Formats: sequence, structure tokens, C-alpha cells
Amino acid sequence: MIRFHGRNNNNIISGLLLAALMGMSGSAFAQVEAQPVDAQGETRWAVNFNDTDIQDVIKSIAGLTGKTFIIDPKVRGPIKVINTKPLNAKELYELFLASLDVHGFTAVESGNIVRIVMNRDARNLAIPTENNVTNKDDLYITQVIPLKNTSAAKILAALRPLVPQYGHLTTYEPSNALIITDTRANVARMNELVVQLDKIGITHTDVVPLRYANAADVVAMLTQLEKPDPNRGMTTSPPVIVADKRTNAVVISGDDLTRQRLKLLVDDLDRPQSKNSNVRVEYLQYAKAEDVAKVLTGMMQSLGQGKQAEGAPANASPPAVQADTATNSILITADIDTMDTMLSIINSLDIRRQQVLVEAIIVEITGTNAKEIGIEWMYQADDQGFGGFTNGGAAGRVAAPALSILENPGDGSALGSLASGIAAVQAPVFGIGRLGNNVDFLAVLKLLQTTESTNILSTPSLLTTDNNEASILVGQQVPFVTGSYSGANTGGNTDGNTSFSSPFNTVNREDVGIKLKVTPHINEGDSLVLDIEQEISSVIGNTQSSPNGPTTSKREIKTQILSGDGQTVVLGGLIQDQVNKGDSRVPVLGSIPVLGHLFRSQSATKTKTNLLIFLKPTIIRTNEVLTGATAEKYRTIRNEQVEFQRSRGILTTKREVPMLPEWEEQIQKYLDETKKDQNEAARAAEATGE
Repeated sequence: MIRFHGRNNNNIISGLLLAALMGMSGSAFAQVEAQPVDAQGETRWAVNFNDTDIQDVIKSIAGLTGKTFIIDPKVRGPIKVINTKPLNAKELYELFLASLDVHGFTAVESGNIVRIVMNRDARNLAIPTENNVTNKDDLYITQVIPLKNTSAAKILAALRPLVPQYGHLTTYEPSNALIITDTRANVARMNELVVQLDKIGITHTDVVPLRYANAADVVAMLTQLEKPDPNRGMTTSPPVIVADKRTNAVVISGDDLTRQRLKLLVDDLDRPQSKNSNVRVEYLQYAKAEDVAKVLTGMMQSLGQGKQAEGAPANASPPAVQADTATNSILITADIDTMDTMLSIINSLDIRRQQVLVEAIIVEITGTNAKEIGIEWMYQADDQGFGGFTNGGAAGRVAAPALSILENPGDGSALGSLASGIAAVQAPVFGIGRLGNNVDFLAVLKLLQTTESTNILSTPSLLTTDNNEASILVGQQVPFVTGSYSGANTGGNTDGNTSFSSPFNTVNREDVGIKLKVTPHINEGDSLVLDIEQEISSVIGNTQSSPNGPTTSKREIKTQILSGDGQTVVLGGLIQDQVNKGDSRVPVLGSIPVLGHLFRSQSATKTKTNLLIFLKPTIIRTNEVLTGATAEKYRTIRNEQVEFQRSRGILTTKREVPMLPEWEEQIQKYLDETKKDQNEAARAAEATGE
């Protein structure tokens, strides 16, 4: 270590430095030349180092500045400094610190002792803390920078890239301050940046009174305009805009630039209206004008009673509401406060209502298996009487023509009568007969097995809005005779007989088929409650021509269910097995084994019915979902038409089969028609000068 005392020992300092530098290695070169004393009496040196070992440089600086240096063992390497300006001791020390910083080293002062360490190790040592940075050298310090107007956490992200890796920058949120450890020069630069950024966060509040406009409406418009845009980003905090309804003023809080811009915009909006503000016409988009008018009338009655209780002027005209069904609009006449309340209610009522698509699946499978067997016979003797056994009338229908054929084999009319009799039996019939001199005999064997099956699948669907009842009926109207009339007429008859004139029947036609009635109630989330009435009715068999009127079967469900959106649920069903057996016999004789079949007739009928009803509600919230559901049904029916066209046969040409257009073509056609209507409306508006 070399110490120098005083300012006028130039010759001693120069000699010692030259002697020290001449002892360095031959590959390194160092030049320190003492200059004459300046006007302030300070000694200056012209310093240049050319790949001089850092250990030798530290020794030279220690001799020139009189400081004591402790060198970390990891501090090694050459230093190159080119300087043409003479430097005093302070400037020489600052040059030394800058050279250390360039090579990744730094100096940490502790009194008159200076530690030379690596940059990355400096922040772990006892670095001095300074409040006001005056010198901008490369000596490491720690400083706490408080902020007044801006959050330290927001500024941290902007300043962190400006701090080197071996520096330290963090925030202390309780006092809204930044803590930085770096060189004095960089800390001074950070101070300047923080001051500028902290000024941006200074906010003031202005109150802008309004003369014509409504403060709530102006604030709503300004809030919409000042809504943050995620694509553009926000350079400053958004302004706070509040309406003071009591004074009809707008309160704006923000930075100077934002407040001035908003005040100019408020002045532009605060203009007198060219029309009477007490009369408004509101066109509705979704709700019905009549329904909204009823709600507003009830609300205005309540508001009128409240204003009278508060002491409103007696000569104030009462508000009025009128619905215009032709334009689906509401006409309101009221004061400003009542008008604002009514408009707010209209905006809340005139909303797009959700819809529900209800799809039902009705499956009914019915099977009937019937069997019948019986022998019918008869005989008659000229001198011994007659006898027989019959059940069902088969023998009665075929006996006369059969005996006639036996008596007259060539009788064609008897053969036709026999065929008619067998057809009336509606079952296979086998018979034998004999005509004798004294005894005539006829026997008929009736065998019948009937199998019937029915598989019915119905898929009715309907679309309705929330809380609105909707119904669909697919069927026919069947006449039911409810009464008959025939008037007695005795006049004009010479023979005294009574006749009937103008007889007639009274008929009531009722719906028979599939009926579905649904009222949906959409809950919060994806669930909904449905009030359902489902009826399935049909005419049974051949009862249409019955003299007492047709007989109908009826299945009906009336229930309320809770279902999820798009969930398929079963409403109810019926599984029925019915077995009917019949046995007609002659007492005692019909119970004889084998021989007893001649004296009895048997029948058995088994009917099985399976009926299930499923329901799938789907909530339609947007036009896209509605379009998708419509397209699905549209394509389904079109595919059925395509399949029918393929199997049309040879008697019908392809062009004769009606066909729906493709769904995409239908959409394009709709868009073209809509665009055409809009163009015509625009031309009509231009012609009228609107």
C-alpha cells in the first residue's frame, strides 16, 4: 500500500508511481503522468492502462487516493483504460470505479476501507443507505424511494428491466415504496424515472354541472366510451365518473389530460333537446306493447300516490302510457324523473326471452294372439225329432246351402249361398253332411288362430317461449252421435196411420289423436320445470260403424317435472298383459274325454300392450342454437323426401315428386330477400326525404 499526504508533493508521487509501474510485467503497460498544480491547488494525473493487471491498478489507485483496499481473491484480470484528460483524485477514483464495473467488479466502502468484490456479491455486504444521491459514480448503495400517487407494484414491472442482474429491486407495499440496490449512477437514474411516473398518477376531481342533459345518462355514455380495450391496453388508470342526481352534475376523477378531455365531451353532450322531453315513443324489440303498457300503468299509479304524499304540485299533469299495437311501441307522457323510471322499467322488460324446444317420443307396441276351436252339428229325423250343438252360428250360416247342395248337386245358387255363409263365419270351416230317407245330418268344424301386432312410434315436437303455454294436436275429428229426433206426422193420412217426417241425429265431433300441451319455466342455470299434459287416443278396431258410435282408447298424462337442459326423461308408461279364455259346452256331455269335444267350443285371447312416453326439453338461448335445431329437422324431412324420390317407381317421374331445397340454399335465399327488402326500404326513405 502507498500513502500520499498533501497536495504539493508532486515529484515524490510521480517518482514512486513510475518506479512501481516499471516493475510490472513486460506484456502490460501503464502510464501515470503527474500534471502541474491547477488554480485550485489540486494535483492532476493523466492515466492510461493497457492490459494492466487489476491488482497493480488497485495498488496505484490506493497510492493516489490514500484509501485502504481489501481485494477479494476472485478479483483477477487485466484492465485497459484510455484517457486524454488530466484527472484529480476524485475523478480518478470515479474512473477506477467505472473500470471495475465494466469488468464485473465493484467497490464497497466501509469508512476508509474499500472492499473490491464481484458485482453479484456486493448486495450481500454492508452497503451504505443514502436518501439523496448527489454523486453519480459506480459505488454501490441502497435507497428507499417512496411513491405518493402511483402503486409501487405497477412501477416495479417497468423498472425491473433497467436494473442489472446483480442489482436488486423490490417493493414494500405497506409504505408503497421501492427498495433498490445498485450503483449511485443507476440509482440516480431510477429516481428521475420514478418522479416522472409518479406524476402521471396524480388525480384531481372536477364537478361539471349540467343544464339540459340528464347526469345518469351522460355518465352511462361516458362509462361506455371509457371502457378499457384489452387490445389497446391502458397507459393510465381509468377515470372515475359518477352522477350526482341531486344537483344533476357529473363528477370526474382522474389525471389532468383525461379530465380535460371528458369535460369537453360533457359540454358537447349538454345541449338542449329540439323536441319535447316530456313525450317519448319507445319501440319494443321483444315484448308486447299491450303487456308492457299494463305494467307501466300499474307502476305509474304507485309513483303518483308516492309523489302526492311527498307534496307534489296539485296542478302537475299525471303521467300517461299508451300502447300502439301497429308499431309495437309505447307512448309515454311524464316528467323527467318519472320518464327515467319508466324507461328503465321498459329496458328491463323488453329483453329477449329464452325459448324451449320440447321433443316427445311416444312408443306403443301391442300384440294380440287369439285361438278358437269348436264343432257344431245338427240332425233331424222324420219320425224321431231333431237335435244338435252350435256356438257362434257357423252351422246356421252354412246349413241351408249345404243341405241344398247335397239334395241338388247341380244347384249353382246353393253353391253361392254356401260361399256367402262360409265368408260370414270369418274362419276356416270344414263340414260333412248326409241326406237319408228318414235322417238328415250336418257337422261343421271351426278352427281359427288370429295374430295381430301394432308398433306405433310418434315424435311430436313444439317450440315455445319461457312461461308460455304451447300445444300441438295431430289427429282427426271423429263424430259421436249424441241424440236423434224423429217427429210424428199424422196429418194427411186417410188411412189413419202415423208416419215420421224429417228424422235427424245430433253429432258432436271430438278430437282423436296425439295431443301435447307444455308450459316451460326456465330456472337459473340449466334446469327447467315443465307443466305437461299428454293425451293419446284412437278409435278401436271396426267400431267406427257401430250403431252406438265408435269406441276410443285413451292414454293421458298430466304432470309437472324438473329436467335439465337437453336431458331425456320418461314421463310414464303402461305394460299390460291380458288373457281372456272362453269355454262353451253341454253339461256332462262336454266333460267326457275325447268325445266331449263334440259338445263344447273353446276360445283364448292374449293381449300385451307396452306404452312409454319420453320427453326431451332443450333451452334455446341464441339464434345460432335455434338455427341449428331448425336445420336438423329440415334436413330430416328432406332426407325422407329424397328416399321417397328414389323409390318412386316407374309411373312417376323425378320432377313430379316435390322436394325441399338444400338448407344452405334456403339460408342464402333468406339473406337475399332480406337484403332486397332493406334496399327497397332505403330507397323509399330517400324518396320521402327522411
